[in-house]
Amino acid sequence: MYGFTSASGRHPGATRPRLAVAAAACALALAGCSGGGTGSQSGSQLSLQFPGPPVSLDPAKAGNGESAVFVSLAYDPLIYLDGKGELVPDLAVKWGFTDHANKVFELTLRPGVKFSDGSVLDAKAAAASMNYFLGAGGGLVGKVGPVAKVEAVAPAKVRITYKKPTPEAASTLTQYNGMGNLIGPKALADPQSLLTSSDGTGQFVYDGTTSVAGNRYVYKKNPHYFQPAAQHFDSTIVRVINNPNAVLSATQTGQVQFAAGSSTTAAAAKRSGLTVDTAPFFNWSLNLVDRQGAIAPALADTRVRQAIALAFDRPAIAKALAGAYASGSNQVLLPGTDGYDKGIGYGHDVAKAKALLAQAGYPNGFKLKVLTESVLDVNNTYSQAIASTLKDIGIDATLQVQTTGIAQFTADALSKKYAAVIFPTAGTTMSDLDSQITTGLFNPFGSSDARLDSILQQAATATDARTRTAQYQKASKRLQDLAWTVPIFATQNVYYTAAGLQNVQLSVLNPNPMPVGPTADLSWRLK
Repeated sequence: MYGFTSASGRHPGATRPRLAVAAAACALALAGCSGGGTGSQSGSQLSLQFPGPPVSLDPAKAGNGESAVFVSLAYDPLIYLDGKGELVPDLAVKWGFTDHANKVFELTLRPGVKFSDGSVLDAKAAAASMNYFLGAGGGLVGKVGPVAKVEAVAPAKVRITYKKPTPEAASTLTQYNGMGNLIGPKALADPQSLLTSSDGTGQFVYDGTTSVAGNRYVYKKNPHYFQPAAQHFDSTIVRVINNPNAVLSATQTGQVQFAAGSSTTAAAAKRSGLTVDTAPFFNWSLNLVDRQGAIAPALADTRVRQAIALAFDRPAIAKALAGAYASGSNQVLLPGTDGYDKGIGYGHDVAKAKALLAQAGYPNGFKLKVLTESVLDVNNTYSQAIASTLKDIGIDATLQVQTTGIAQFTADALSKKYAAVIFPTAGTTMSDLDSQITTGLFNPFGSSDARLDSILQQAATATDARTRTAQYQKASKRLQDLAWTVPIFATQNVYYTAAGLQNVQLSVLNPNPMPVGPTADLSWRLK
């Protein structure tokens, strides 16, 4: 294979040589090489919080970001993304491209791994799981690249062939992107069973009998896990708590040991002795999805979209909404990620925005129906601020709030009934962002741009990291000119950790820490 590096190869968001992909160190190749740790303490339980129910418990239809916890507890990925943004061997111990075109990618599987149904993980089972993901219709399928086929080419070797160069293939197979989270043969024969039980190789097995949908999700220790020293708890429970004050109270009283906090309660959390960690993640945006003007004719004009982008005083909005836990965002990528360009970005110019609207034939503005939700945007404070700002340039925005969860919100966004959608983007490379902005709920009308596609194609075939980064910056500038997605402010992920809980790590390259990892030092534990 071409271009292997050590097992500590950086996530694609970091500067790296061409085809920098990870290979396992010998200590990780065998299940018994634990790197330390003594396993779980008898009767120990880890209690976590999440603000809403999972998109799905079926890994092929689940969500990503922080919601990946519902899947990660029971399903190991092929490649693990740790808190620092390093790509670490998990179910795959070696991987890389076998060609110079970045189109043929092979992985060697870890020996001795079993699914919770008792079957052995081999290349045939892995390929079957990956092909199920591709055909299941889940929301993450657009994030794994243009896959042509997945096949078992040897008992422990899987080959992915892409239709186009896909240099970031390794990062699409982590715990956050679905295809790498492998499902066992028994569940694949009955996919409906994945909603009430699990069939993965992970540290835990989902217990549907003691779980309560929308309230708590219970996981019991998997006795067949390949790395027992990494299992620091006998069970884990994920509690659904949405209100920020209730989250704080639950963490302060020990009901949960780890929770997604809020800028409104962070100071109180610090005063009560909780550890408060932060990392930038969500780039809150107004996504102008009706780019051909099918239901909102005004949005077909680039000048109108650019006028909207100029309406926002981003630093002021960020400070008002989240204080120190947010910052104005004027481009699709965040500082510290691959492709961010400090030399570009939207400004704030109401007079110019009104002039552009007048040039486009809308001197008095127009009406705009905007879809939003209340799981991530609690109380819709973000959405209301966005809608209020649009009035400054004459646009009368009406919010349609979906309150039942992200799954229904996604379905509504895909219905083509809404010209604009308020929802954050998230990603550490332009490749990540492109897979969002050009697919799914960010692009229900199927917009495309030949120039953007050409720039990204050049990035995909670049022979070195510097050239690829330069192309990503060009793509960011092109997206700014198109004004398909209008970034407004970026929020910090805020987390509360109880005293004694160790190994919790997060960064701009991985702002959503998962409690389980393939080695003892990557799994959370109690002191």
